[in-house]
Amino acid sequence: MPKPYQVQDKYFQLAKDKGYRARSAFKLLEIQEKFRLLKPGQTIVDLGAAPGSFLQIIAEIVGQRGRVFGVDLQVIDPFDEPNVKTLVADIFDKDQVMDILKASGFEKVDGVTSDLAPKTSGIKDLDTGLSAELTDQAFYLSTLLLKQGGFFVGKIFEGSEFQKVLKRVKGRFREVKVFKPDSSRDRSYETYIVALGFLGDRIKT
Repeated sequence: MPKPYQVQDKYFQLAKDKGYRARSAFKLLEIQEKFRLLKPGQTIVDLGAAPGSFLQIIAEIVGQRGRVFGVDLQVIDPFDEPNVKTLVADIFDKDQVMDILKASGFEKVDGVTSDLAPKTSGIKDLDTGLSAELTDQAFYLSTLLLKQGGFFVGKIFEGSEFQKVLKRVKGRFREVKVFKPDSSRDRSYETYIVALGFLGDRIKT
């Protein structure tokens, strides 16, 4: 059986102790430990970036030679690091996202990450459907943003639309894995699609 729900679990406290803005930092750290996606000097876009825990990890790994763009509907508290830019945009407005990135010096990027999640209702079919919609849009934006060979990481709730989204991602990347970090809450439906080797304009058949 799932463990009782705890808002402030050990990862919440660890995040507080280490100065991370949210416990989700540990999810990206686990993904990085397993897949080694992030490297010094890369340019990364993080979608749904607030409050900024993914940005903290990404900025730390890509270093001063790298660049990090965080996109969210809400304003993100600023970072001291000069290589981190936070931008306000709606991911469902493709032109708005592309325009603000171009205005910030956008060029094709090495990776796109997304920890997007809907405001949950407690109704599984509704919540998983909304999550699939968010992740599918993040994936679509990644196909516009990535260099050939780049990577995409997207959180998604497992439900009836999960396999459809996964299939679409598999059509545009050389290798696709599904990974649930230990730091995800035990009762959570969330998992992560980790896609490696963006094929550019090529589509698998």
